[in-house]
Amino acid sequence: MFKSFKIIEITLTTVCFIFCFYFIIASFKGEFGVSSKYQLLAKEKALAKELNLLNEKTNAVKNKIRRLSDTGLDLELLDQQARKILGLIGEDELIVF
Repeated sequence: MFKSFKIIEITLTTVCFIFCFYFIIASFKGEFGVSSKYQLLAKEKALAKELNLLNEKTNAVKNKIRRLSDTGLDLELLDQQARKILGLIGEDELIVF
């Protein structure tokens, strides 16, 4: 009787150690582990930087649209765009190659 009790005790102890080892490994390397947390934080930082960059570009385009609209036409910007896109020059200007 004591011999079977020892075998059960050893078996349960071994199973407990195996489960503990498994959960320790899973807490570091698993899908919701520590390494995954830091990977997600790094990805979040990169995406936040990209979002800020896109917001700045959007604001710049909105500003340019507002300046070229009918209600508040900015003649200097219109002149700059005409020169850049259409290649126009003024009457008293010379092109030097």
